[in-house]
Amino acid sequence: MSNRKLYLAGPLFGLADRVHNLMLARELTILGYEVILPQIEGEKFIVKGKPDIKAICEDCRSRAMTCDVLVANIDGTDADSGTAVEIGLAVATGIPVVICVRTDFRTDMDKEVGVNGMLVIGDIECVYLPAFVNSLSEIPEAYQYLAISIRNADHAGQWKARCRIMGSRVKQGG
Repeated sequence: MSNRKLYLAGPLFGLADRVHNLMLARELTILGYEVILPQIEGEKFIVKGKPDIKAICEDCRSRAMTCDVLVANIDGTDADSGTAVEIGLAVATGIPVVICVRTDFRTDMDKEVGVNGMLVIGDIECVYLPAFVNSLSEIPEAYQYLAISIRNADHAGQWKARCRIMGSRVKQGG
């Protein structure tokens, strides 16, 4: 079991986005992650039917900067702007593992088609699984496979982070 805090960044404004987030969060929880899902966390900042946008944004910022791993959905013709900010915050803060996930089949990762190159450079892990799901019966297996792929990328990212730490110690003579 993981017990790692995983912040799940991504669009959350439409039904498809929210269902995707919930399905993926469920599978990641089964794998042992403590999933922080902004669409759920934001509910506590809705008072009398009105969202406190400033409080929601501050909560998202804080959680994106203190998680163990940030997983970002970068599907679509361009990544969601809030998601891009959360990726930047995680990288700038030094979150050890940042994983960008893309299931949009209009992508060619080798030619940077469909993905802003700034989102997949440096130590950012990338999971690319083109989704060709055509029936409701295929959905659970697709999400299980996606969650397992994210866990594998997390393990790879943790290993790279440890190597960076060891490398810096060697350079410093410690």
